[in-house]
Amino acid sequence: MFSREEKKSLNTAFFNQFVRHMSRHHSKGGGGGRWESYKTGVKGLYFRMLTAPVVGIAIDIQQKDPEIRALLYDQFVELRRLLEAEWGDGVNYEQSHYLESGLEVSRISITLENAYFYDKEQWPKIIAWYEEKLVGLDAFWDTAGDIVKGLAR
Repeated sequence: MFSREEKKSLNTAFFNQFVRHMSRHHSKGGGGGRWESYKTGVKGLYFRMLTAPVVGIAIDIQQKDPEIRALLYDQFVELRRLLEAEWGDGVNYEQSHYLESGLEVSRISITLENAYFYDKEQWPKIIAWYEEKLVGLDAFWDTAGDIVKGLAR
């Protein structure tokens, strides 16, 4: 196990490397200049990079109103072909998912199998996977984002 300081140091080193790697890509979907904190333009809708216990990417719908959260989740389910065209197979849809904080969200996610974030030797593989999936998510959001934004208003 790593100490809190060691994890912080590894996170910083990884994300510095990741930011440098991703600087050659520009968002088409309006996510801003930072891939690790993509701006969706929808309050309560987040694109997250998961690092532990699994390596993955999640679309978290954190609307406080459960009816609005369900409506947005259902819209993502309707758009699943577009998302899966970018992410491939293995997309997981959870209408009810609990974060470590206990907060209930709806989550759509994909994970990189057999990857351990804190193993520096795996970073090239992890960065390449994040790159592929985040660029795909950005392309999906460029196509479908206005539909979801229209519902959220």
